[in-house]
Amino acid sequence: MNLIFVNGTMGVGKTSVCRELAKILPENVFLDGDTCLAATPFYNTEAHRALILKNIADLLNNFLQSGLFENILFCWVMHEKEIVQNILSRLHGEFTFRIFTLTCEKEELFARLRRDVSAGIRDGGIFSRSEERAAHYAGFPEKIKTDGKSAEEIAVDLAARLGCGFSAKVYSELPEEAKAIREGVFVREQGFCEEFDETDKKAEHVLLFYGQRPAGTCRLFEREGWHIGRVAVERAFRGMGCGKLLMRAAEERILERGGDCCTLYAQTRAQAFYEKCGYTAEGEPFSEENCPHVAMKKLLRPFARR
Repeated sequence: MNLIFVNGTMGVGKTSVCRELAKILPENVFLDGDTCLAATPFYNTEAHRALILKNIADLLNNFLQSGLFENILFCWVMHEKEIVQNILSRLHGEFTFRIFTLTCEKEELFARLRRDVSAGIRDGGIFSRSEERAAHYAGFPEKIKTDGKSAEEIAVDLAARLGCGFSAKVYSELPEEAKAIREGVFVREQGFCEEFDETDKKAEHVLLFYGQRPAGTCRLFEREGWHIGRVAVERAFRGMGCGKLLMRAAEERILERGGDCCTLYAQTRAQAFYEKCGYTAEGEPFSEENCPHVAMKKLLRPFARR
């Protein structure tokens, strides 16, 4: 069982990151420390602070002892190591503990806080309070800079540090998760209009997961030989080898189905990627929805005929 603390000053993005991380990690529960102190009025007294710590520890113990979760996420403004130690000293049972501290430069921190103040989420005094807390995190381990990164990208980074891995599943029908990825990549990003067709009904669909979150997809089908198409990876997972993992999963499925050669129609801007995957261009480039493509082939078994 893993107990994961996400730490950092107000406005650095802890809650948003944990919500994204909860979409990735398997069997997890997320507790935001602020829910344990949402009292009106808030009494800044020793008794009230002790009550908050007790409430946090009680909830975490309930999760730890339930046996229902592999990963327990907790975020809060723990600007002093004594706060972390106080909480940990109240917990029972065996677990692996990790703490990550999110940081960002003052300019970006204040820009985020200004958005929250404008939205009525925070009051104007948050700037000085957050800046004061930020100065306390120098001695914390595993700090992660969040400047210029989305909560999604930071969550992927955290998941990688926690050893989260990829897995692939094959579906006989187009799953909604794969449909959403293709709409995001091919329609919204690249501007294609005719994304879904009759081939989807006849194809098998590979969905690549990062933990429990869908990260990429492709389809495979047989039509005068085996074909792979619609290879798409979510933006947050690019540069992590997802494309190669997708291709490998699709090729292994083709081999299971008795195929020994695979064809695909690659966008010419992606030709180098497919060449690294072992594909060779054949014939002249052609246009599809005003985008240049090229046919490419790969032998999946030695000595197979093209």
